[in-house]
Amino acid sequence: MDSKAPGYFTSLDIFCRKFSGKSCIDLLIDEPDKLKDVLVNKLGNDIYTTYFIIKYLFLRPILIELDRLDVEEELATLFIQNPEKFREKLKQILNL
Repeated sequence: MDSKAPGYFTSLDIFCRKFSGKSCIDLLIDEPDKLKDVLVNKLGNDIYTTYFIIKYLFLRPILIELDRLDVEEELATLFIQNPEKFREKLKQILNL
């Protein structure tokens, strides 16, 4: 993930760990509402940038690996609008 924006993911991950005690990936999968809070807090309530980061920095590398880019837009939107449904859909796609 860090190859898309060198250093940015690492910076976000440090912020996630400081804010929640968990990595950004752990929050993405298990507690997306907390990851959303972390990102919105870090980005100064900028929902558009939060959406962009989730879509391109977090979801795209995972979905490319799984050959599931067809759900990228849906997942990014769910992350912003309904983190609980996002969590359920992501876990279904990841077979968790």
